Amino acid sequence: MKQVKARAPGKAVLLGEYAVTLGAPALAMAVDRRAYVNITSCDPGSCTLSAPQLGVHELGFMPQQGGRLGWDVDHPGWPAVARTASLLGLLHKLATERFGDPGPYQVEIDTGELFVQHQGRAAKLGLGSSSAVAVALDAALRCLCSGSSRSGLSIDALQRLLKPYRRGQDGRGSGIDLATSLCGGIIGYQRQGEALDVTRLSLPADISMMLVWTGKQASTTHLLAAFDTWRERAPGQSERLLASMQACCGAGLQALTDGDSEALVRQFSVYGQLMGTMGELMGAEVVTPALAEIMEQASRFNVACKPSGAGGGDLALLASAEPGGLHELRGWLESRDLLTFIPGIDDQGVHADWTHPA
Repeated sequence: MKQVKARAPGKAVLLGEYAVTLGAPALAMAVDRRAYVNITSCDPGSCTLSAPQLGVHELGFMPQQGGRLGWDVDHPGWPAVARTASLLGLLHKLATERFGDPGPYQVEIDTGELFVQHQGRAAKLGLGSSSAVAVALDAALRCLCSGSSRSGLSIDALQRLLKPYRRGQDGRGSGIDLATSLCGGIIGYQRQGEALDVTRLSLPADISMMLVWTGKQASTTHLLAAFDTWRERAPGQSERLLASMQACCGAGLQALTDGDSEALVRQFSVYGQLMGTMGELMGAEVVTPALAEIMEQASRFNVACKPSGAGGGDLALLASAEPGGLHELRGWLESRDLLTFIPGIDDQGVHADWTHPA
């Protein structure tokens, strides 16, 4: 029996949301919460896809001529994994064309570390679970078909995954989620046209960060659509605000390069305020009332607070050069039953290798 196990970290965007889609430099961190993909060889006719966090168990598929996969679309779990299945089909075709047919297999996707139980059901934390799954799937299939392990950033992999990723976001996504899951660590990311720049960076040693789930799931695709509509409706207004956001990104990356934690925290705070202003101008709730309350409370403890990602719910980033304030704020957040966690950094990024099942 052949078995491959792959893992890829989730991400937290630290600086550059929205502006990164227009070429601004952005900053992101790979976190130590991961998506896992296991691929195990099986008998012909027994190929299945399972994704327990989405309530999908043993959705059947069948390899077909031309490297395609045929799916049991009548399975009750099909709507929940249709996009993942489409991606798996594409990656299967590319891997088999490059390395050859690996034979029939079963796929299990485990994203439990990237979800939280909320109101009796699993909810995404906003750590880029879909991108982490895509990265892990790609690495696992290439490991299975080639017989060699996969690890870390590959620009070829980033380019390969970027097209279906952007298609899933109506052509709007920057790809920073993918790059972070591939590379691991702290990265600077910039996309200008077809050119991609990914740089490994280090945070100042005295900066402390925490993530808080705001209790509401968000739709990145919906918010990016509102962002594009606003830019078309008010080009002058949007250009001025985006220029301020880009300047904030540049100042934040310079502070990081200089090892100036206070200046970096200050830019986090400024960027959070700019995202709030942008949401008001867009007519979309980028900063939700719950997050606005957290931001107000954070300022009393000299802690920076901003959405991590597109906003509208999901995660907020809290950062301070003085950990005492962060500790006090955490008590306030947990008294309101909000999930908080200190993110560890995943330095490796994606990894796939053979295992030897008993």
